[in-house]
Amino acid sequence: MAKRSFNGRGADWVLRTALTLCALLIDSASSSALADGRAKLEQWASDYAIERPWQEPSEMSVDQLRYRGAVAHVSERLERGALPAPELEHFFSDLDALLELADNEAVLSAEPKFSDYQAHFQIDVHRLWKGLITDKKIPELWGEKFREAYFSVIGGHGVTFEVRLPPPPIETQDGTQVQKLPLVVGLNGSLRVSPSGEFPFIEIRPSGGRIWGYRAMSAYDVMRALDFMKKYYPIDADRIYLVGSSAGGSGAMQLASLHSDEFAAVMPLVAAGTAYSLINFKHLPVAFHHGTDDWTSSICNARVQTQRMEALDCPVQHIEYPGVGHSVPLPHEPLLEWLFEQGREPSPRSIAHECEAPSDGRSHWLTIEKFRDPHRRAKVEASVVERGDKTAVTITEENVQAISLDRQQMPQGVNTIEVGGVEFVIEGPEASSIELHLRDAQWQIGADGSENDLRPYQAGAAANLFQGEPLLIVYGTGNGRTKSLRAAAEKMAACGGLPDYAMGQHFTVVADVDLSAEQAVNCNLILVGTAEDNSVAAAILPELPISIRDGELGAGDRSPYSLEGQVMSLIYPHPQHSKRLVYWVAPFTDDDGLERFAQRAPFFLVGSDGFHRISQADLCVQTLKLHVGRQMQLGKNWQWISQPGSENAMTAKFGGADRSELSRAFMRVMLRKSSADFALWWGPSDKGMWGLDLNYLPRYDSGAGRFTEADFRTRRHADDTSLGSVSGGELKEIWQRWGDNEEILFEPIISVDDIDDGKLYRLNFPADLYIKLGQRKKVLTDPMPGPSVLPEEVMAEIFK
Repeated sequence: MAKRSFNGRGADWVLRTALTLCALLIDSASSSALADGRAKLEQWASDYAIERPWQEPSEMSVDQLRYRGAVAHVSERLERGALPAPELEHFFSDLDALLELADNEAVLSAEPKFSDYQAHFQIDVHRLWKGLITDKKIPELWGEKFREAYFSVIGGHGVTFEVRLPPPPIETQDGTQVQKLPLVVGLNGSLRVSPSGEFPFIEIRPSGGRIWGYRAMSAYDVMRALDFMKKYYPIDADRIYLVGSSAGGSGAMQLASLHSDEFAAVMPLVAAGTAYSLINFKHLPVAFHHGTDDWTSSICNARVQTQRMEALDCPVQHIEYPGVGHSVPLPHEPLLEWLFEQGREPSPRSIAHECEAPSDGRSHWLTIEKFRDPHRRAKVEASVVERGDKTAVTITEENVQAISLDRQQMPQGVNTIEVGGVEFVIEGPEASSIELHLRDAQWQIGADGSENDLRPYQAGAAANLFQGEPLLIVYGTGNGRTKSLRAAAEKMAACGGLPDYAMGQHFTVVADVDLSAEQAVNCNLILVGTAEDNSVAAAILPELPISIRDGELGAGDRSPYSLEGQVMSLIYPHPQHSKRLVYWVAPFTDDDGLERFAQRAPFFLVGSDGFHRISQADLCVQTLKLHVGRQMQLGKNWQWISQPGSENAMTAKFGGADRSELSRAFMRVMLRKSSADFALWWGPSDKGMWGLDLNYLPRYDSGAGRFTEADFRTRRHADDTSLGSVSGGELKEIWQRWGDNEEILFEPIISVDDIDDGKLYRLNFPADLYIKLGQRKKVLTDPMPGPSVLPEEVMAEIFK
């Protein structure tokens, strides 16, 4: 879908202009005969507030709102000029023909005269018109495959997704489906079983936003499609299943870890993924299916994740297919039968949940509302226990400041809460919620009274932009750099999380001089350009917690930092609209550097992919090569966190482009914490896979003492590793293929003459390195979880 550019002329100006241009193309053939259709489309776009995504139409029923996404989808196709003149004329002819019919029955039974224009839309446009004209619920397309569209408030788009329905008969009452059906959500592929009379279920396949691993905007896409289906189809809320293949399998695990109370079971096919909270699967069955000869996504990772989940007493299965590669062999009906045997428990008597931000804090009947330290994970475990005449919820927590309990979802009969050694007797109606908060190291019941007009802080930097709020990209038009800044803005507009991948729907791009007051108050903003370039940035700079004078940055208690040739990014509440976020990306470069910045602009959205939110820098200064020179974090009430070590500079060898010495620092910690013979890491010659650099270590600008211990202390997460064994002969093969040319680093460095071909050698490495090692078409012996590497352990290696 195209990017929308606004110039402040009113909400529907773009659509009216597009339709006017459409009219010029067809007026010579039909004069004013199609005016009714054009006017009706404009009215629908206005009624459904397509250009005001933050505003839900107030006088519409739930059934009418169903069509908002479809109207946006059609409007956007017309804006793009997607229909050639003949198809456009047919499009309006069919619409006008429907508008001329006398009653709803005639509209609902009418057939289109033309069909050529349908190929330009992913939805059935004629069917959409019938619903809009009659305000009637159109009969479902049982037994068919088609596409629905939900409305995305983030960008004002209509986002389509595939739906498959089983054939009739479906139990109905007064024309309404009353038989609740299971829903299978397929990510990047699914089971090869279609809905049928034997298997009456509904399946959807969200688009994924074209983002690898279903993160950020792809996660939003899946959950909005799921919300749409629950609202408009007869879905059994206790039988919703996630199935994903390859990157979709990894995405299914990531998504389920954040929304474990939404699903009844998860089935990752030929993938397992990493870097998500496994404890969240305490009540969510998982079945990994994997071929032993999968050289794309190594089975070793699935085996290790299974072991981790078993250690946490999570319900997990691991099914292997000997000799099978990157697929799961047919038949898939038995897999589907296992899925449908699983049912969600809506009110479990125990809960375990861990998260990196309060926005991901809900699990069943308990929500983590606030963290004590926003840059540490929060964890809660709660159980309902019987003690005489008491039915108590006992809660243990780590790093939690406030909790809420939903009494309607809680197991019945709870009359007591125990947390932190304090007991509370529950009173009041059962429909109410219960709030608990920690004050002066003592748990208390009730709200903490700390709410104010300022938006609450959450870790994650740019990840906060991709959580479901309207977003605009605003480029600067001053200083003669408009062309490059707009190019950078358009690159960012296509980024839905992972900077390497462009998503299908783009965010809105607007010039600073054209940003309307309505947009500013209702949207989060990404500002592109320095204060000299961007008038919006210049207007708010005096109210931001930084200063820029004579080309130097000042922030918190840190010494001034030269911005010459650097790119600065900062996230902060909008000073005039404190519930909205501003993410400022400012390139302090010459014209050549600005062109380079524009080409890689999404990479300066720090933390946008959502990985390791607690470690992301709210203020970051980088070179054009993405070498980090300064990074700082904000905390509660958006105050700078003061870190020790600002005068302890990183030794130059740990910085630079290749990350070799930095990797070796991690590997030395790994060797100390494991019984491995060798530690492995990606080397400077590694080319990555699927367009991704899987070596997640940053590149630091350590020249001239720029990067310091205080900057490194913003790294808050532990890095998990894995273990596995190879024979001496295989170890030599790995060294000769990848070690000698530094695609993989070894610690200690191998002396081939000292390797015994018949001996087993234990290796310790980052979990995702399984992917590269699998290219040998061999599986490691005895894979298992390795030690976690803590930031302070590596810091001791780097800053001595």
